[in-house]
Amino acid sequence: MKLVKVGSGAVVIVLDQEVTSKSERELFDTLEQSGVARGKALILDFTGVETLDNTGINVLVKLYVRAQKTQNQLYAIGLSSPYRNVFSLAGLDKIFHINTRASAMFKMASLTGSREVPRSESQADSRWSTTVGMLKVSAAPGQAINLNVNGRKTAGPLQGFGQLWEKTYRIDLSDTGLTPAQIIGTVKSKFPEFQPPENRFYPTDRGIAPGEIVLINALTPGGLVATGVLVLYADEHTFTFITPQGHPEAGWVTFKSFEEGGLTILQIQGLARASDPIYELAFRFAGSQIQEKIWTHVLESAAKYAGSTAQVQIDKRCLDTSLQWSRFFNVFQNAQILSMLHSLTHPFSKK
Repeated sequence: MKLVKVGSGAVVIVLDQEVTSKSERELFDTLEQSGVARGKALILDFTGVETLDNTGINVLVKLYVRAQKTQNQLYAIGLSSPYRNVFSLAGLDKIFHINTRASAMFKMASLTGSREVPRSESQADSRWSTTVGMLKVSAAPGQAINLNVNGRKTAGPLQGFGQLWEKTYRIDLSDTGLTPAQIIGTVKSKFPEFQPPENRFYPTDRGIAPGEIVLINALTPGGLVATGVLVLYADEHTFTFITPQGHPEAGWVTFKSFEEGGLTILQIQGLARASDPIYELAFRFAGSQIQEKIWTHVLESAAKYAGSTAQVQIDKRCLDTSLQWSRFFNVFQNAQILSMLHSLTHPFSKK
């Protein structure tokens, strides 16, 4: 990464070709070196970025949390069209001031005194969903309750009400002899089967692929929740679900298998807030523990299927304790309330 100081009013950080989880430490170290003044502009130059993956957007959310505390305004310049789409789906366009490529070139020239040669627009990244705007359920399985997804927008961790949490669940599957790609392939194909019995997931015929919607019918202590998720990102080693408006959480959850220190790890990592005040109360009383049991069950089921008895490790971090009161009225899209009203006339079978 390259740091460009522009007087006392702004700092430009020119990003590397890849923005992934590995970029987090370098980005924050570079930011510390910048000495950007409180309340001033922090500009990220994406001109040379060729890869932005599902872990890279986590880094950008964490950057926003830091910028909020120091009242720095965030700008993203040089974004290619495919990654402007990613910003829109993830809700990052609501926290970054985004310029077109032409204005970005002009702004960089005026700030740094040198004009860079624009590169050709990159091709769409097939690992990301191309869905923008309202979600559309093209075909739902006959047994699925299709509610609270069709016609809704995606809602990332920046569009929720409650405290922002990063929760990481890991299990060591080294004893299975499987590769990360084989492990993720199994999780994708068996995902509904790895769920606890009260949760029903309904992937489309295309399975867990970018842009596909997975409907969810779940029985909770508070009653039925009919909702779903969009497959935001998927490749051979990882995939990410993003929630729609009204889901219990606003955010995304990433499933990933990788090698680390000679071990083969299967990991689930969520970055999300409760969607509205009702969900926030529910998570504080019991929902958080229920969620942890669900993802622990999924990992243990995957391990058992692969022939392992390994145990799950959980790490939880509250990244932002504040409540986003501007999102209070998310309650009118609450999927659980609307599902309960639906269930009064359409009983949900546990079979």
